Amino acid sequence: MRSKNNKRKTVSRRQGRFAVFFKRTFMVLSIIVSSAAVVTGAYLLAQAFYVRDIQVSGNNHLDKRDIEDILDIRREPLLDLDLKTLDAKLRSNAWIKKASLRWQLPGTLVINIEESAPKALLSFGTGTFLVNEDGNIMERLQDAATPFLPVIKGIDPAYKKNISEAMKLVDALSAKNILADRQSVEIGLESYGLFVNIDGEFIMVGYGRYPEKFDRWMELEPELRKRGVPIQYVDLRFKDSVVVKPVKPEKEKVGDKKNKKKEKKIS
Repeated sequence: MRSKNNKRKTVSRRQGRFAVFFKRTFMVLSIIVSSAAVVTGAYLLAQAFYVRDIQVSGNNHLDKRDIEDILDIRREPLLDLDLKTLDAKLRSNAWIKKASLRWQLPGTLVINIEESAPKALLSFGTGTFLVNEDGNIMERLQDAATPFLPVIKGIDPAYKKNISEAMKLVDALSAKNILADRQSVEIGLESYGLFVNIDGEFIMVGYGRYPEKFDRWMELEPELRKRGVPIQYVDLRFKDSVVVKPVKPEKEKVGDKKNKKKEKKIS
């Protein structure tokens, strides 16, 4: 009887030891799995706060790669991004008029841009360039095909005041619908200020009050066309007046005058 009881106690002890072993093993494994889950979760959470993607909308001329090159972001933390600085970077590009930026989890920077439209061509030096409404160069034209836009000739883009005045003149011509149905519109600069050549009609403009000046010109132009008098130039620089300089007829040659006198005598 004692031997049987001893065997039972031995078996019971072994079972107890195995139970404790399995319990401890299970606890250790649970701790390891939980720790791994915490580490993985922390890693994934941290990754969610780093820039992993940039979404761009509103772009037509510029592509996503252009935007990424301007921003130059290299997996930086989303919360460390200075959106005002990034906005200024984007608007430093002449093709970008406005931009709105926001960050979105997980790891996404969302950008919506409004692109500028070319307002004029700038012919300067050996190149022709597209310029926006502020007179900033957008890009150099590479091929011969160019869109119909007013051409600003010979004005150095480094002189912002002159370019700004030229763009104000472009805006006035556009607002008055003067650019429509024209073959050629060229804007240049002389010592007295700006001038514009519209389909061969040379107009001295000067500086300022462009809408008012071209209101006077638009009232007079139909009458000038009706008369068909060749015009050397039109001067709009003076307040409340338009000066029209007709082309002087070529002087008769001396020989022609003598022949006419002879003809008169003979007759």
